[in-house]
Amino acid sequence: MPIKLIRYILPALLILTVESCSGDDPSVNASRLRLKLTDAPSTVIKEFHADIREISVFLTDTTGQSGEWHPLRFSGKKYDILKLRNGRTVQIVDQYIPAGTELRQIRLKFGNESYLKTNTDSTIPLHIPPALQDGAVIDAVKMELRLNTISSMIIDLNAAHSVWKDANGNNYLYPAARAFPETHGGKLRGYVAPLEANPLVALIQAGDTLFATPEKETTDAQMAMFQFIGLQEGEWKVYMKAEPGSGYRDTVITTSVETGKTVEMTPKPMRLRLVTE
Repeated sequence: MPIKLIRYILPALLILTVESCSGDDPSVNASRLRLKLTDAPSTVIKEFHADIREISVFLTDTTGQSGEWHPLRFSGKKYDILKLRNGRTVQIVDQYIPAGTELRQIRLKFGNESYLKTNTDSTIPLHIPPALQDGAVIDAVKMELRLNTISSMIIDLNAAHSVWKDANGNNYLYPAARAFPETHGGKLRGYVAPLEANPLVALIQAGDTLFATPEKETTDAQMAMFQFIGLQEGEWKVYMKAEPGSGYRDTVITTSVETGKTVEMTPKPMRLRLVTE
């Protein structure tokens, strides 16, 4: 069945916080797992309701030679992830899991009630393809779960590559995601103006493309902030793309990212120019 990609720009993040503890049951020889949902910018979507029914993690021994899936205690819920942007989170799992293991994969099982709502108030249901009826498996940058430590795993779900339409006009949820420890890589934060340009920011390195929609600053209503996390070290191209018809030019800047550091882009804000300039 032929399918095509719909360019909805909507990165979303799930944050897995693992708190390793020792003490009375059930925390003896266990790690405490907290799952949070955060950050989902969009330029054409007003709402994105993700119907998450089941969550499980694949844990191996430290050699990675043997492992098994561990279902998490989660009763299922729909989340409008567009309400969670630029660091805002909602916790959806908090439980103990075996310590002395490595988290290698995460599996999300979606229900049949996921849907989009566009800026024109059109509701678009998202179907689950037969191949994903048992869940979507996301490979993770491995993270060791130790006693008496707190660790975090982030899942970045990129809906720009996660919504597909078939030849009959039906829309399907095909999650495309990356997963990495919260301490992995570096961060990049910047500010853009004017708001009339309604800009989208794309970050590109060696075939990897990430997206963000800047959010209005509460301290300065004339500019908007965007942020990326979990970036591989090295040079990235930052594309600030003005909304078509806004009268402003796209702008491209190259910047370097270092592991463990936050890059603050300058100038603040980066101002898009009119096409007539």
